[in-house]
Parts: sequence; C-alpha cells; structure tokens
Amino acid sequence: MKYFLCTLALLCMLATNAQQRATGMIYDPPSLRAIPYKAKLTSESYGAMPPAASLEKYCPTAGDQGQYGTCVAFAVAYHLRTILYNKLQAETAGNKQGLNPNATIFSPTYVYEQIKDRSDRYCQDGSNPVDAFELLKKSGVATIDKQPYACGASIRQEAIKQAEQFRIVDYQILYQPGEEDTRLIINATKKAISEGYPCMLGFIVAQSFYRVKGDVWREQPTDDGPTGKHGRHAMCVVGYDDKKYGGAFRVLNSWGTGWADKGFVWIPYKDFARYAIIGIQAYGPSAPKPAPDKPDIIPAELKGSLSFRLNTGEKMTASRVLTRNLEIADNDPAFKEELVAYKMDKAYASGTRFRFSITTNTEAYIYAFATDLTGKVNKLLPFADNMSPHIGSNSTVAFPGENKVIRMDDNPGTDYLLILYSQERLNAEELLKTMNGITGGLTRKIKSALGKKLIMPADIDYHLNNVGFNVKPGHTGTVVPVMVEITHR
Repeated sequence: MKYFLCTLALLCMLATNAQQRATGMIYDPPSLRAIPYKAKLTSESYGAMPPAASLEKYCPTAGDQGQYGTCVAFAVAYHLRTILYNKLQAETAGNKQGLNPNATIFSPTYVYEQIKDRSDRYCQDGSNPVDAFELLKKSGVATIDKQPYACGASIRQEAIKQAEQFRIVDYQILYQPGEEDTRLIINATKKAISEGYPCMLGFIVAQSFYRVKGDVWREQPTDDGPTGKHGRHAMCVVGYDDKKYGGAFRVLNSWGTGWADKGFVWIPYKDFARYAIIGIQAYGPSAPKPAPDKPDIIPAELKGSLSFRLNTGEKMTASRVLTRNLEIADNDPAFKEELVAYKMDKAYASGTRFRFSITTNTEAYIYAFATDLTGKVNKLLPFADNMSPHIGSNSTVAFPGENKVIRMDDNPGTDYLLILYSQERLNAEELLKTMNGITGGLTRKIKSALGKKLIMPADIDYHLNNVGFNVKPGHTGTVVPVMVEITHR
C-alpha cells in the first residue's frame, strides 16, 4: 500500500511538472488575417519541392522559456531570427568557414518586453505573434548578450541601437486562421522551408505533447483533440522529410534540451495539420547583405518567365519584339534603348478563355497590370490588398487561378499585360495612380512611374521565342518590366 501511494504521488508530481511547461501565444484571428498572406501557388510548384529540406544546421541549441509565457518571443527571436542570421553568415562566407550556430543568438526579452501588455508584470500573459514580427520588421532585434533573458527588464539603449541592423525584410502568413485545407497547410509550410526560410508555428498543445521523450510526437488516444481546452504555443518549423514517419515536420521548441529530442521533435504531417492554427514565414536579407538604407531589397539576380494557355490546355505562344507602337520618343540618355515587349503569335477571337502563369526562379516582389486601347491601367496582382507581392524562389502563380480562366470581352482590339519583377517592395497603388495620370503609351507610363528603378534592357537577357528573362550581373536598378501584347479579333 505504501509503495502504491508513493508511486501515485510520483505520477502526480510528474503530471504536474508536465503541465507546468509554459506556452503563451495569444491567438487573435482578426489581427492574423490582417497580415499579408502568401500567394497560393500552382500544384506544379508544390510538386517540384524536394522530398526533404532542413535548416537544422543553422539552429542554436534549443532555448528554454522556463515558467514565462514567452514562447512567441523565443520562436521569433531566439530561434527564427537566429536561424536567418546564421544562414546569411554561411552564405556570405560561401560555406567555407565552420559555423557556430550559438555564436550569435537574439534576445526574446528584447521582443517580449516591448510587445507584452503593460500590466503583465510577471511575464505570464503571453503575446501576439503579429506584434513580434512587426517589431522585427520595423525596429529589428538585439542579441541576447546585449539584452539578457529576464522578466521585467528595461530595454537597454545599446540594445536598441544594435537592433536596427537586424531587421527582417518581410513576413507573410502561410494560411488563414481556421484553414481546413490540410494539403494547403502542409504544402505552404513545406514550401517555406524549401525556400530556405524558417517559419513560426502556432500550435494547440495536446496533453501528450508536454510529455514527449523521444524524437516524434503523434496524437494519442488520451488526447481530446484540438478543440479541447489546451494552451496555444509558438514554435519554429526548421525542416521536413517526406519519408520520416510517413512524412513529418521538424520543429524546434522552447522547453529546453531535456524535452523530446534535445528540444527538437518530428510531427507527422497529419497531426501537424490537425493541431496547427497558424504559420508565418519570415524573410531575412540574402547574401550579399543589402545597404542599411535599403533594408527591403532582396539582392539576387532576377530570373523569371510567363506562360499562357487556353482553357483547352493548348499553349498560347508569343515572340519578342521591340516596343514598336508602345515606343515613345524620350531624350533621357538613361533610356536610349527601347523597352522590350512580346506579342502573341496569333490573334484570338472575342470570348476566348485563357489563363496565364507567372514563374520566378528567384525570390522577388511581383506585380501585374493590364491596359487596353483606352489607356487605363488596372492592377491584376496582388489579387487583394492583403496578399503579399513577395514570391519565393522557384514558384509559379496562376492568374486568375489554376482552375479559373479569363474571358476576352466583346470589344476587339489590342490589350497589354505588364508584369513587374522587383528586388524591392513597390507601392502598387501609387504605381497605378502614376501610370493612369500619364498620357501616352505604356512605355511612357512605365518610365514615368519607375524611373531609375528600371533595369536597363542592355542588362536583361530577354528570351527570344518564349516570354522570359534573366538579369545580368552588375546591373543598376531593381525592376524588370515584361510586356505582352494580346490581340483579339
């Protein structure tokens, strides 16, 4: 009897300790829906992902939030931002030097103390991930040696000054709160990792999750499902493997190295999609590091293409031409060369149904506009105000959708499609306003709206028999215009 009571007491203690692990993510669907969302890609883009990808070599040793509700700050600063930094360092060094992933770690306190509720004296109330990512984008984050982990600590001036150089470029939500499409949850998360970027995971913590001892967590029969009363927790997704446990994500937690597999755990796709409530991808600068006054520039040589198909599946071909009727005389010596355009190889009748796909081989901000004989320019992409124009590498977006088509109206004539591939974020509404305020052809509108942001034609290899390009090294400017002339009879 005495042995039984002791055993029971021990089990109760273990259960209590398991429950004492802190969480702390505030789940606020309206604020999450306000985050620009990542464009849904074509099935071909998702199908082309590698069977496995990992950022684990860039991960610091798993942090430990202790009894504080600081999981968001750990996931976003201590883990995600540190991974981005380590990845940049490795790329800048050309992977020739050994990487110490614990050499530079970013401070969760710097984030939490600035985004928590002012009444949260004991760091128990948690925080909203939107606030964390906004802080990292606008102000950056300091390293943990400049701002050590401690509840209630004042933010040091030296930390504030240092944080400016560690801003993220951008962030976007991978799927909306309440998303029921499990394939989208899985594919969007895998795509983020395959692009080389970690993402924050908002996760409902089942009872068995607290007590993981091995390297994998699966939902247990004793769990009451994601609709039960559980904590909401933020972690960092750092890898996936289609063959591991039938397909699983590698997740880095903030409960120290004594939990699961030294702080890491595999979560099978099915269980991941069932308990995940939000995913947010963040982008850091790519090598080489951009100038301090241009933190939102992605310094990579642009490369992309467009393809057009009828609703029957038949390819609509186009060939390169000079701007011809788009050409506007311009005495500016910076624009001695004509812009380049493409023209459909044949005309199409009114009522023709088609779609087009925009592919980027390199990370870019992508915008699409259309104009007709009236000269009015309309924005096509981003589809909505809360859709992010930031598209990851090796990605294809279909317009109006993979299973939708455009119908040519009953007004024969010539339409023009303009796609902008940009290394920096552009103000689409301002571009639209400027172009519609300029008289003349599309070339004049583009030059007036973008000016020296345009990469000169001499620095762009436009493909001859298909709509596509690649930018030459050493160019000036940040934007590639791709124009397509479509005639319907």
